[in-house]
Amino acid sequence: MYAVVAAVDLYEDFVPWCQRSRVIRRYDDGSFDAELEIGFKFFVESYVSHVEMEKPKYIKTTASQSGLFDHLINVWEFKPGPVPGTCDLYFLVDFKFQSPLYRQVASMFFKEVVSKLVGSFSDRCFRIYGPAVPVLEKPYGHGR
Repeated sequence: MYAVVAAVDLYEDFVPWCQRSRVIRRYDDGSFDAELEIGFKFFVESYVSHVEMEKPKYIKTTASQSGLFDHLINVWEFKPGPVPGTCDLYFLVDFKFQSPLYRQVASMFFKEVVSKLVGSFSDRCFRIYGPAVPVLEKPYGHGR
């Protein structure tokens, strides 16, 4: 799962609404900047995300150059799962669109969007690694 999340340059191949993804700068500490283009119907926006990671523990992305977001932070934390070859995953997303229209639309569809995004990573893992071991998902606010 860590490798799938870390491969930001491949997001355009499987992440919903991601039309383009590319690493534009790498830093000595292992972090990098990636440009992402997000589109849905006639809405198309791009932004730069700074990606920090510590393999295999966490990946954190922060929108750094964006007219789209007031702020955007994603944190993926990975811990060894109860069964070999599995992991417990904690995912946090915190964002605010600059546009009032985007904020209103996002608030109406937030759960569905997050579910579809997380599902796209699960589907990608299935295609690469095969069937998963069933796990229990805990909604936000219900412990880690």
